[in-house]
Formats: sequence, structure tokens, C-alpha cells
Amino acid sequence: MIREELESRKLPELLALESGEAVKTTQDWERRRGEIQELLRREYTGYPTRLGVRTAGRVLFCDENGYGGKAVVKTIQLEIKSDFSFGTFSFRLALPKGAANPPLFLYLAFTPEIADGLGEEILDAGYGIASVYYQDMAPDYYDEHKNGLGRFCARNPYDSWGKLAIWAWGASRMLDYLLEEESVDAGRVAVMGHSRLGKTALAAGCFDERFSLTVSNDSGGGGAALFRKKGGEQIENLYGKGSRLWFCGNFFSYLNRTEELPFDQHFLLALAAPRHLYVCSASRDTWADPRAEFLACAAASPAYELYGLPGLVTDDAWPECGQPLHEGYIGYHLREGAHYLGRYDWQQVISYRNRWGI
Repeated sequence: MIREELESRKLPELLALESGEAVKTTQDWERRRGEIQELLRREYTGYPTRLGVRTAGRVLFCDENGYGGKAVVKTIQLEIKSDFSFGTFSFRLALPKGAANPPLFLYLAFTPEIADGLGEEILDAGYGIASVYYQDMAPDYYDEHKNGLGRFCARNPYDSWGKLAIWAWGASRMLDYLLEEESVDAGRVAVMGHSRLGKTALAAGCFDERFSLTVSNDSGGGGAALFRKKGGEQIENLYGKGSRLWFCGNFFSYLNRTEELPFDQHFLLALAAPRHLYVCSASRDTWADPRAEFLACAAASPAYELYGLPGLVTDDAWPECGQPLHEGYIGYHLREGAHYLGRYDWQQVISYRNRWGI
């Protein structure tokens, strides 16, 4: 059933080089990966800044007894410099006490609260959290890219970076600092976000190979969901006053021409291979379209199979709510409910990380 539905959507071929040659080996895939990265930057996210930058962090505050004595909680001011520009933003880092070099979640937050208020449960599971309020990196409104990290690149109406790429670039600069300055497990850093920040997490983790796991929750159109035959959010909806800023200008040349997109979102998901990927969906989140998110995971799986790894491991059927799929390098769950990131989602992602040691 899954294969037939994917065939009916007439997706662009993942495992074929632009020359038309079939991708048969991991060496072929590395060439294909480069082609896909170039394509997505040109037609979807926009190109990140090409400026060389220097990143440094300064601890502004340190609470040695955060969360009732469970964690050390720091507020860190991150400073990013090039020969032409300067940007700064703060983030909060919570590390569980008694855990040397803990695994970490780099979490893109909608509020200044650590993990949008769910930090204690994550710490109790033995994970650290680096939490950044996304608007501190660059504002989520039209500003001609003159504020925050947008200053690092000139804006053009075609292929310069949109806000998703700016926020994702900021997450990678956080990772620069964390790997250099803090006591975390360098091989076990996940990037995670919800909704537009789920789209951002994919833009960060699928392009930056230092992240061991990329997690999107209810990321929908422009995130994990396939565009072809998608329900709910379409490219024309993403052209709204706010969301059009998230992508490069070239992306909107496909308004009402979805079938002509030279990619679909399984291209983005496949960039995570051979690292781990996790997609969370909600049964009543029809705007995001959980079916399109699930099918994108299935369509990205052949990239993992080139490495002899299982991608999405599932029966040939639509998944049931509350029955997470954790056996492959692509994890997935469908929960009951609407557009939201809650305890159940965190619990399943943590369970997946524990299972795989990532």
C-alpha cells in the first residue's frame, strides 16, 4: 500500500544523479547528496552566508542548583563575528548534575523558557538541553534581514537565505560553541523543533552532519511532509505575509505548480543518512498532514539502505496512534491530537535515543 501510494504521487527520483546515472553505492550517494544540497539551497532554503565567522561564548549567569538542585543552568551570550558583520544572541544550557559529558538536545524554542517549559522531564531522563528562543537569533517578521543573524548576508529576491536557514545557521553556531567549550557528548547532540521550528530543525540537522539526530514535530509543509498530493498547507499558504520570509524567493516560483518542483521533502530528509532522523506527527493535525509526513519518511529510506541500514521500519500500512516505529534509522510516531509538542512526543523521542544510544 505504501509503495503504491508513493508511486501515485510521482515523486522526483531520489537515487538518480543529475546526469541520469543510477545511485547504487554510498560513493554515488555522496555525489548525489551534494547535488541535493545545492538544489535545496537554490530553490528552497536559500544559500547561507559564505562569510567566514568566529564564534565565542560568554557565561552571563550560572545557577549551580537549577531545577531544585538537579542541574547546572547557564545563560550564555553567543557572539559571532566576521570581517564585516557582528551578531549576538543568548541561549540557556541546562546540564544534569552527576552526568559527565551527557547527551544533549539543542532545542529551538518558541519562548525563553527552557524546552518551552518541559526541561525538568528531559533532565530527569539524563539529557542536557541547549534551548534558544528563536526570535533572539533573527526576528520572525519582515526586517529586510537587517537584524540579528540576517546581517551576515545580503538579501536578494531569488536565492539568498530565508529565515529557516538563518535560524538553522544560528543552531550550528551554537553547536560550534558547545562542542568546543562545554562538557557534552560530541557524538550525541540532537537538534529538535516544532512546527516552523520543526522545519528549522530539519534545515539544521539535515545539512549539518555533526548532529547525531534530527527531530521534527508536526513540521508539515516545507518541513517533513511531501508537497505532492498534500492536504492542508500548500506552497500558496506558505506565501502568507509572515511565512514567505522563511524560504528563498525561488521557492515561490512554484506557486500553484507543485508538480513541477524539482524536489520534494524526501530529498531533505534523505540528507540525514546515514545519521538518525525522527519525525513526529499528530492524527488531527490535518494542516501539517501526518500522512504526507509518514510517506516522506518511507520515500527517504532508500538512502539509508545504500549503507546497509534500515530506514523507516514499518508494515505496509498506515501506522496506528500510540504505536511508535523505533526499529530503524528513521523513527516515527503518530499520536492522537492536534498541532502541539507535548510530553508524549518528548517521551517517544527520548525512548528512541535511549534505544539507539544516540
